[in-house]
Amino acid sequence: MMIHQRQKSFTFTVSLASKAHQLADKFCSYHSNLQKSEQVYVNTLAIYAVNHYLQCLGFATDWKASNSYDIIMQSCLDIADIEVINHGKLECRVVSPNAEFVYIPQEVWTGRIGYIVVQLDEDLETATLLGFTPRVTTEQLPLNQLGGLEEFPQYLQQATPTINLNQWFENFLQQGWQTLESLLTTESLANLNPSFKDASYLQGEEIVKAVKKIEIGNQSVLILIALKSESDEQITVRLRIYPNSEDKCLPENIKLAILSDSGETLKEVISRSIDNFIQLPSFKCSSQESFKIRLYFNNIYFTESFFV
Repeated sequence: MMIHQRQKSFTFTVSLASKAHQLADKFCSYHSNLQKSEQVYVNTLAIYAVNHYLQCLGFATDWKASNSYDIIMQSCLDIADIEVINHGKLECRVVSPNAEFVYIPQEVWTGRIGYIVVQLDEDLETATLLGFTPRVTTEQLPLNQLGGLEEFPQYLQQATPTINLNQWFENFLQQGWQTLESLLTTESLANLNPSFKDASYLQGEEIVKAVKKIEIGNQSVLILIALKSESDEQITVRLRIYPNSEDKCLPENIKLAILSDSGETLKEVISRSIDNFIQLPSFKCSSQESFKIRLYFNNIYFTESFFV
């Protein structure tokens, strides 16, 4: 492996050992379509290189837990993901030498914490990691718009998994989240904020209500997300913030915002000293849509990413 600079940005080169090609050959053997077989082969080499790079940085990975390791998923999709434990999925996209753009299919625009671009040499002997982008909004991304690898370790350290809200309807909640019903059952009512005790009576017919305790600055709050499945295959989302203390009201100037996947603020609300909770207007999400929620308080913020 080698580390060097390319146009003021670091790259990382990995020698593709025989075991990389053996695994690529193994996956190829399951696909009779030549185009799909070639796609799976180069995707496997790219993932191998990124996996090696992540391990060099000290990040634990689980390739076998990734969709790219599943033969059926390989057949259906153009995917090259690698699971980074406690952080989420990275997508590894291949480019050829002298390429100016990287192709990123829409089917991998959600459920990823970032995208690393890998250039394979013509003989498939080396793979060079050129850079990364945290998000995509186009299938053809110019390589000169990539962030440099020198910024990647810090970015990944701060990244958290994107939460699949569809799994909540299947009674699977990610770490840190619990159903409202379980909280009200296990937590002593004396320990809950008085206003939060009424959260179970939200208007409407939300199927899932999940709660997470957030420490932001010197404040502890409860974030409540309520979901309702609509007949048009959309999901209605409602967000609320409650105090997680005996105080009846939230501290002043806590801001709750919903952001687009690109980071644009779509809606926000700011607490007053008289508010026992704050909420955003409910909104609908369609399949494959993603969004972020962010809490701000005293120049500290907490962000969580979701997709449908």
